[in-house]
Amino acid sequence: MKGGWVKLYRELLDKPIWQLSTSNQRSVLIAILLLANHSENKWEWNGKPFIVKPGQFVTSMDNLAKKSGKGITRQVVRGAMQRFIKYDFITIETTKVNTLINVVNWESYQSEKLETTNDSTIGQPSDNQRTTTNKNVKNDKNEKNKDILSGKPDSTKSFQIDYASFFKWFNEQTGRNFKNVDSNRRIINGRLKDGYTKDDLATVVKFMSKKWQGTEQEQYLRPSTLFRPSKFEGYLNDAKKQHKSQIITKEDLFR
Repeated sequence: MKGGWVKLYRELLDKPIWQLSTSNQRSVLIAILLLANHSENKWEWNGKPFIVKPGQFVTSMDNLAKKSGKGITRQVVRGAMQRFIKYDFITIETTKVNTLINVVNWESYQSEKLETTNDSTIGQPSDNQRTTTNKNVKNDKNEKNKDILSGKPDSTKSFQIDYASFFKWFNEQTGRNFKNVDSNRRIINGRLKDGYTKDDLATVVKFMSKKWQGTEQEQYLRPSTLFRPSKFEGYLNDAKKQHKSQIITKEDLFR
């Protein structure tokens, strides 16, 4: 693949997939974004003609290691791939020779139909600026099937959250000012997909806010820390041990 470019949003810095990865794994992540196709391309896969879609590409572990930079080995690539699958960044299919890599939600991040907001982001830190879909996208017949990260949840999903209300409540509890942006919604959705409930989320926020406010740890009262996969279960268990009879219920808030 020659020429072209990819979009790389600053909010990636706040995502668990970036924060919890090593520098070598981050190099692999960037290489994956650079190697993914921007348009359909013909390829041979498993001995048959195959159309590689945008966000997909066919490679080998050795080739991906080479493209990721000096010092990146097959073992590093395999470890990175396992982490990226865990965080729903990619899916893969393998044969004895090659690997088909698919960047999940590629269209959401790389589509040329995206345009940046202007008036609505004036005065906000650049990290909070985000892109909004072109008006034509809103007319897509599959609009109703978008997941909860779009801000318009599928009515069949059991873990719908009114994110506007949630972040208003979150900021009241923590004394912070976090925005209803994709990076924050995504990490919350990740914990719900792991099987945790809305009450679990509220319990952790309430408990950790009371524990950390007024201390040096107060700076960590943020979605990327409270709902981090490696930390959330521990926070929740601590909260339940200390408040066995007072588990927080916020069903009205999350409806």
